Amino acid sequence: MLDQRWHPGDSGILVVVFSQVRIPAGKFGLERLFQRTRHSCLFLNDLSGGWYRGLDETIDAAVSNALARPGSRPGTAPTRIIYYGSSMGGYGALRTALRRGDGDLHAFGTELCLGRPGSRSLAAGVTASGLAHDLPEAHPDTARRTLRLYFGCFDGTDALNAARAADLLPQALLHCLASTHGSHDHLYTLNLIRRITGTFQRDPETELASKGLILHPSLAALTDFGQLFERFATGECPAPETLSALPEFDRNPGMRALAAEFEARAGQTEAALCRLELLEREIDADPVWQGLPKRWRKKLPLRRVEILRDSGDPVRARAALQAACTTFPVDDQMVALGATLGLALHVKSS
Repeated sequence: MLDQRWHPGDSGILVVVFSQVRIPAGKFGLERLFQRTRHSCLFLNDLSGGWYRGLDETIDAAVSNALARPGSRPGTAPTRIIYYGSSMGGYGALRTALRRGDGDLHAFGTELCLGRPGSRSLAAGVTASGLAHDLPEAHPDTARRTLRLYFGCFDGTDALNAARAADLLPQALLHCLASTHGSHDHLYTLNLIRRITGTFQRDPETELASKGLILHPSLAALTDFGQLFERFATGECPAPETLSALPEFDRNPGMRALAAEFEARAGQTEAALCRLELLEREIDADPVWQGLPKRWRKKLPLRRVEILRDSGDPVRARAALQAACTTFPVDDQMVALGATLGLALHVKSS
């Protein structure tokens, strides 16, 4: 089922905004971002969580209807289309932009092959198709459109899909970011998203460079990182050296965090703990890394807590969790983790 909402504007631009997964009925992802925009907006939400597959005709009807609507002032009906989304929404936006060929694209953290090990689509119940990719054939008119793909290359799934995009979508502009899968939230926090979406005229590359977020990675290294992440997600235990030998390793916190997971699975507990603790300190000291989404940064100390607990060291685990509570606001995950250690933590009411 496709939920939809229309917001009139007077900029002459129609932004078709595809929601992320698990947005409840009546709500729409990224709606707050476009709350005060001058653009006309069509908000879409795949309530089935199926990555917008099987909804092509419904999406087409919704877009056609939106284009036929008047703007908020006479003479301001939309004449330009932007397809926009993150994660599941990024896939929906990319799929629609390729299929229709009538609009530009801004898609963040998009999977090109759904249901792969460790992916968000698989976690949501989307199974792999067995194809090399799940994208429709590009409409001939896409050659006249600007397709922008943004990937947080500190994430294994994003890294692998960035490398795939370079191969499968050579017509697209690829933005490899010093960020995580939550790159859209990251850029929103840094006020970069509003600069990009305000008029859709500014060069995103210039805006991203202003915050030091642009990476120029080896696509081979991104492929290796992503494939090692998928192997780990299927239960394998690759050697940490398979990651640390990659040329991007020292400047990619995601690779280093994954190496710690390899060590933990191999029983190298102290090595994993030391690697994570060193990484946390370096993130705190790095002017770019310290701006990474807090929910990603928080995973590192909480993972240390879990490793300590599971290795039979509750005293150090409790101390590590209490230290994390002084850096990050206590949430439900931390409360649940504390309960396994005999610590009574409480979420602070806002």
